[in-house]
Amino acid sequence: MWAKLVNMKKFTIALLVLSFFCTVVIAQQKVITIATLLNDMINKDLDVCFPVPYYTSKMQSSYDRRSVIPNTPSWHANDDGSGFVRYEANNGRVEKVLFDEKGPGVIIRIITTGKAAGANLRIYFDGEKEASITIPAYDISKLPIRIPPGLLLLHEHYNTTQGSSLYYPIPYAKSCKITVDDLNRGYYFHANYRTYAAGTRVKTFTIKEANSLEMKADQIGYELLHKEIYGANEASIKRRLESGVTMNLVLPAGNKAIRTLNVDISNYNKADYEQLMRGLIVKIIFDGQQTVSAPLSDFAGTGMGAPKANNINWYLDNDGKGSFSLQFIMPYKKNAKIELANITQYPAEAQIIACTSPWKWMPNTLYFHATWRQENGLKTNAGLDYNMATLTGRGIFKGDVLSLYNHTKRWYGEGDEHIWVDDDKFPSDFGCGTEDYYNATFAPIHVYSNPFGGAPREDDEASRGYNTFLRTRNLDVIPFHKKFKFDFELISWDTGMVDYSSTVYWYGDLDSKATTASDDKEALYKLPQPVYTGDK
Repeated sequence: MWAKLVNMKKFTIALLVLSFFCTVVIAQQKVITIATLLNDMINKDLDVCFPVPYYTSKMQSSYDRRSVIPNTPSWHANDDGSGFVRYEANNGRVEKVLFDEKGPGVIIRIITTGKAAGANLRIYFDGEKEASITIPAYDISKLPIRIPPGLLLLHEHYNTTQGSSLYYPIPYAKSCKITVDDLNRGYYFHANYRTYAAGTRVKTFTIKEANSLEMKADQIGYELLHKEIYGANEASIKRRLESGVTMNLVLPAGNKAIRTLNVDISNYNKADYEQLMRGLIVKIIFDGQQTVSAPLSDFAGTGMGAPKANNINWYLDNDGKGSFSLQFIMPYKKNAKIELANITQYPAEAQIIACTSPWKWMPNTLYFHATWRQENGLKTNAGLDYNMATLTGRGIFKGDVLSLYNHTKRWYGEGDEHIWVDDDKFPSDFGCGTEDYYNATFAPIHVYSNPFGGAPREDDEASRGYNTFLRTRNLDVIPFHKKFKFDFELISWDTGMVDYSSTVYWYGDLDSKATTASDDKEALYKLPQPVYTGDK
């Protein structure tokens, strides 16, 4: 009995010590401000760390609120500019509430569009009776601060629909509410946001503080558009890669990280280029566990056909001729090996160059993962969803590539994204269509690029044939403790068929898994003939 009492006393003391330690840690944590968030946008070291303090990452959007029960006809309801939280009376005005969240938190991405010149967008912070920010024309690009290139994306249709994406962070300590005051129209709207645990110190956004940080914001925008590429401590291998041959690059041992990974393919028949890039399979093994497996074209963010990405993406570059560069940080404790296998019948010269640096491994450090899947002959407008990826274990979702061949006559991408995290009973992210997810708003008709992704391929202004979208995430990464599931609804303007493939980038523990990845042989899918119309 005495021993039991002693053990209980020790346990109580331990809890008190732990409680005190946690309180001290929270007290010592930095205050989250506009400035710290701007710095975090370009701090790639954070990519590999499970977040401390932890936050949930979610989205509120204008999706059709008839979408309530999965696997029912209403789940794919498609009036995606109609959704809002509620009506509300504010200072003699009736307003639609588009976003309403308790803090501490931060909005990390906002999309507005909809040709709503007569409307005003209002942002209320921390229970304000009157909004401290009023934005005319329902146009987030008119936020009353100077927003540098790189943090503001004006979409292809901006001049007619005011479509734009804002990546300037908007933190709030207690709450944030966004409303619109014209009630007689629909509004397309996305707001991605983080919510931190109670007690996390967040300084609420003000115009005054944002104005004082103009030079810092300019610097961050510049760096997003002009990234530095780490080029020291090279390990490399070069050889002729015949059909059926695999080459291996063993990296320096010890606590290190790949900082830049370059793959160059040359001396191939140009007529074989597209199929060859699809049939070169990249695999990376960290500390004895394979965490990367994908066709080179898709792993490098270009998708089917491996066209020139024509972008200055923060993580990916290529020249459309066989030279690819990735700047994801990929740490390992003991050893790492990169494999490149040629499963096609087409030979080529191949070179792999990996630049590494020493790396300090922390308890929340994660491994880099990338996986790929392909499904062909998917029917649209049949109530089906395409699973981009299902991941298990602890991790952080970092980005994705959607590459497809559209057999229908026109736009295929009306379907919304659904992202389920851990124990979600309803998606954490429920979007308004493929184009909004990839920062386009309305069907894109040309290739485009930005620091956060773009569309490396778009063969036809009617959206027929090949299309590829890329999105990588900075502040809008999504952490998960045990499960992550990402689907797109298959909805098109004209019922028909699509061939979809997806590559996902994420960080996770060594035993985290992608459960729906495709076998290498799926990369031998014979690419259809492209469709070209109009001037290119």
